[in-house]
Amino acid sequence: MRFPRTSFARAFALILGALPGAATAQVSTVELINAGMPPGLAEFASAVSSSEGDWDSVNQFGCAGAFQFCPDTRIRYHPSSLASFLASPTAQVSAYRRYMADEWQLARRNGFDELIGSQVCWGGQCRTITQSSIIKGCQFGCAYGGALGRYHRTGDCDQARDGNGVSVCTYLIRGAGYDVSGITGDIEPGPVLAGGVGTCFDRDLMSAAGLRATSPFGVDRTGRASAGYHLGLDLTNAEGEGAHVYAGVPGTVVLSAANRTNSVFVETPDGRQRVGYLHGQARRVAQGNSVQPDTVVITQGDAGSPGATHLHLEVHVAGEIMASFGEAMGRVWPLQDRETFFGAKGSSGLAGASLEGAAPAPFYIVNPETYLHRRVPFTASILSAEQYARQGFSRPDGLTLEPTCAPGADFLDGGMVSSNGGHNSMGGVTQFGVALAANPQTTANMASSDARDAAIQYGLAAIGSARNGSNMAASMRSRASVLSGLILTGQ
Repeated sequence: MRFPRTSFARAFALILGALPGAATAQVSTVELINAGMPPGLAEFASAVSSSEGDWDSVNQFGCAGAFQFCPDTRIRYHPSSLASFLASPTAQVSAYRRYMADEWQLARRNGFDELIGSQVCWGGQCRTITQSSIIKGCQFGCAYGGALGRYHRTGDCDQARDGNGVSVCTYLIRGAGYDVSGITGDIEPGPVLAGGVGTCFDRDLMSAAGLRATSPFGVDRTGRASAGYHLGLDLTNAEGEGAHVYAGVPGTVVLSAANRTNSVFVETPDGRQRVGYLHGQARRVAQGNSVQPDTVVITQGDAGSPGATHLHLEVHVAGEIMASFGEAMGRVWPLQDRETFFGAKGSSGLAGASLEGAAPAPFYIVNPETYLHRRVPFTASILSAEQYARQGFSRPDGLTLEPTCAPGADFLDGGMVSSNGGHNSMGGVTQFGVALAANPQTTANMASSDARDAAIQYGLAAIGSARNGSNMAASMRSRASVLSGLILTGQ
């Protein structure tokens, strides 16, 4: 909160834990809700109190309570005595909400809300700035001449430091992704791509120490792991069993089930996307709970996959979005209704082209790679697996695809992947089909490989696309797909 001008630097150092005697207490979300804090705001407020105090905390400067209101500010928002303030969690919550609403209005008058939606990177972390970032940054003061104002003017984290050398970008990052509609009056969705395509993960889903991808999306793993197609992306890290797995997005828990894979699914506020977290050792949320990106949803485990501790990550995207993507979305697996959360592993899925003009399913399972907070390395054994290479899986630089917050084309449908892990629009299926036509031995090998059924599906799907193609590039890709399907079916 606000500090006497003569002791601001020292007082702020105390809040940041830089001085002996810094408050380490924290008021829980349950306590805050019981004291009148809106449930959606309680998680953010609890995080704030973790660096400030408890209900009865008073520091050496007289700053009091869970949010460390210093004397002048406390009197402005609670004219009664210090004792009555400390004794009343309800009074503290009321003062905090009114104080932060005023700070938010000041931030808006100074234009700081213009930062929302931009990226801030500092200390090895990058986040999308949200309303809660600005409110957290206002702990440095919302005055135009302060650190937040300097960052707004320059975009330079190094120039936006307080007297103790702490950059306001630390707080912009730390405060991102919370629901602060109880302060701002606006419900803010997670960071989305222009056009509302999908929500990116606003943080790593688990500790980055040793983080790696151990099984790719969309490949037939029969004979290697569980039979059928893999409808998610497997991730693990050095912490192993019991490691926290975070939501990564804001939303509501729509499934938390003690099923074979101990699963949790979260739906984003706009209803356009669901995220699944499977194989949990333990589930930490219940159906109906609201979550933020930093909420722990499960702990890493091996439920349903004994001895193979990992997170199986799924991303489901609403059908009305997918139908507009056509071939660009790559291979997907439809779900029959909103109450269905698990796809048919025995099915080889659908090519993007086959969805053009079709009635959409409520949700489609898509490749999670393009929604990750950052690119993650694949294990060497996956990159060198001949079984997956025959199906079109390739990551030449060893990393997951670039995060785009949208379904990504991959394997045969969107073009073979390029050297940077992305994909090129002209080289993929066309080159696949040409290789089949040019090399009889390749044809013979492919006819008995894991890609046989997939190529047939792509060929059949592309027939319709070839009939309706409106440009030469699309027709070339479609003819190549048809060619590959006809060759492999012996037609």
